[in-house]
Amino acid sequence: MTTLYGALGSLGSRVEDAQSVAGPVMIVMAVGYLASLTLIAQPASALARAISYFPLTAPMAMPGRIALGAAAWWEPVVAAALALAAAVALVQFAGRVYTSAILHGGPRLSLRDAWRSASVRRPGAAKAGARINAWPRRTRGIARGRAVMTRTDPTSHRLLITVLTGIGVVLGAAVAMLTSDVILGVIAGAGFIALAVQMVKLWTGRSGPPLSHQ
Repeated sequence: MTTLYGALGSLGSRVEDAQSVAGPVMIVMAVGYLASLTLIAQPASALARAISYFPLTAPMAMPGRIALGAAAWWEPVVAAALALAAAVALVQFAGRVYTSAILHGGPRLSLRDAWRSASVRRPGAAKAGARINAWPRRTRGIARGRAVMTRTDPTSHRLLITVLTGIGVVLGAAVAMLTSDVILGVIAGAGFIALAVQMVKLWTGRSGPPLSHQ
C-alpha cells in the first residue's frame, strides 16, 4: 500500500490532489475491511478464501480466518507468498511511475502520461542530458494534450464507465446470491464501481484542476 500511495501521490501537483489520486487505494482498503468484517461469519466460504489470498486484502482477511480456525496451515503460507510477489511487482510499477511523475511540473499528471513518459525516458542512459532538456517541451505538450482531453473525456469515456457500472451491478448481484448476503453484495458492487470510476479518472487525468486555455 505504501508503494501505491507514493506512486499515485507523485501524480498530484497540489495538496488538494492528494485525496483524489489516492482514491483507488482508499477504496480497496475500505472494501477489504468491510468485506472482512462481513465474512467473519462465513470464514470457510469461497469468497472469504478469495479475499484472504488477494494480496491487497489478505492482511485484513487472513488473520480473522486463522483466529477462527478456518484456515489450513498452508493457506497463510500461500497468502504470504502471493503478497511478497505482489510487493515486488508494485515496487517496479511504483518506481516507474514515481521516476517520471516526480519531475513533472504544472497541472496534475495522469497515470497514462506518467507511464508513457517513463517508457520514452527509459532507453539509453547516454541520452540522459537530452531527455532532461526535452522534459520541459514534453511537459508543455502533455499539458496542451490534456487541455483538449479535459473537454472530450466526459463523452469519450462515458461508454466505458457505463459498461464498468453494469459489471459492478452484475458482480454485486452474483455475490449477494452466492453468499445469501445482500449487504455483502452491495459492498462488492459499489466497491467495484467506485474503484473502476476512480481508475478511469486517474488513468486519463480527467478530474484534474482546470487548465487555462489560450
